[in-house]
Amino acid sequence: MEKKSYTRNEFIRTAGAAMGGAMLASPLISYAKKKQANKTRIALVGTGVRGVSMYGRNLLRDYGDYVEMVGICDINPGRLRYASEFIGAGCPTYTDFDQMLNEQQPETLIVTTEDSVHHKQIIRGMELGCNIISEKPITIDEYKAQAILDAEKKYGKQVIVTFNYRYPPYRAKIKELIMNGMIGDVTSVDFHWNITHSHLMRYMQRWHGERNRGGTLWVHKSTHHFDMVNWFIDSEPLQVQAYGTLERFGRSGPFRGRNCRNCNFTDRCKYHWDITQNDHMRRLYVENEHYDGYIRDNCVFREQIDAYDKHAALVKYANGAFLNYSLTADTEHEGYWLAFDGTEGRLEVRSGGWPEKDHADVVFMPNRRYSGENERVIQIERVSGGHWGGDPIMNDKLFKDPDMPDPLGQQAGTRDGVMSILIGIAARKSVETGKAVDIEGLTELKPMAKRPKV
Repeated sequence: MEKKSYTRNEFIRTAGAAMGGAMLASPLISYAKKKQANKTRIALVGTGVRGVSMYGRNLLRDYGDYVEMVGICDINPGRLRYASEFIGAGCPTYTDFDQMLNEQQPETLIVTTEDSVHHKQIIRGMELGCNIISEKPITIDEYKAQAILDAEKKYGKQVIVTFNYRYPPYRAKIKELIMNGMIGDVTSVDFHWNITHSHLMRYMQRWHGERNRGGTLWVHKSTHHFDMVNWFIDSEPLQVQAYGTLERFGRSGPFRGRNCRNCNFTDRCKYHWDITQNDHMRRLYVENEHYDGYIRDNCVFREQIDAYDKHAALVKYANGAFLNYSLTADTEHEGYWLAFDGTEGRLEVRSGGWPEKDHADVVFMPNRRYSGENERVIQIERVSGGHWGGDPIMNDKLFKDPDMPDPLGQQAGTRDGVMSILIGIAARKSVETGKAVDIEGLTELKPMAKRPKV
């Protein structure tokens, strides 16, 4: 078979909480007592920060009894060498993707490459016999999404999208309350997410600031938020009207340099960052950029930036609910406000700020006219672990006990991944045209009033 290689652009705790706890803990305790006879053979493609850490070193540290890493792949040979050392798997490394899959024949392929080429590894991985675990977003446009849908049907393999925002226990509690009818039928959702200047800076320094590589933050970042709403209200989007602009970065900047290390404006730039002061980032990126030209500390005012830093959208759902959404991506505040109005009441949660409380407060506001109940606060203890405690729970399901019960439907498949990005894609198109954009017709998927089960 002809070996293929790719360029970077191609390659690149209330009673309710007890339900979530029982769901997540009890099966794992019994399962952990059983020594797995055979480990799942996994391979990793893409050696950025998420790949080498969450799905590399941390995966082997926490799930080494359940998985065996049999191959690591990236087109950058220098970064690949450092990734192999950092992860510590002791497995073969490859710059040739097909060669890795043909020689190692992994059961599961983990995809953590640049968003714009996820579809290449997902489709080829299925073709060569792998089930897929893909970082979000599953891809960045409707054409690549349709190609993934077609391939999944053709090859009969499973694609799981790592929507870890579904898994924090306090969000599981919100899902449970809505699912059990506490506020009746959801009629509207208000969801407003803020990220800080420094958080946005990290996006704009990387390829995420370029829409042909990350799809804009409508897709790369907001896919998490849109998926949360789809999952919370158990419905799919029909139509999107959106607005967006780039106010601070890219061509709007007052000056620009080659990158943060080679700039004449470091004393004037609020976003200056010396990547060489971080040993891990220096060894992973700086020392290896001569192989493929990828610069990790790009100027946030470079001309190529064409993503937005301010976003607002109205989404109409197939069950009749409306979502009023905003992503304000250049603020002093990191956090969000989320509220659900239903026929029987309202749920509201605020999260963020620093330091965060050791618990989350979900406020229930009943429809007093009919129920006579008073407003009350449901307090859920926060747990440790990445992404508000969601990562360990998600990874237990992925790698330790795939058969673990999932009564809240937290594990996400291809349809979930595609439906979340279609909202972002439609929002992007709406910003460009000034018109509302229908979800139906972007791919073969027809929005459903009630989401089908994975």
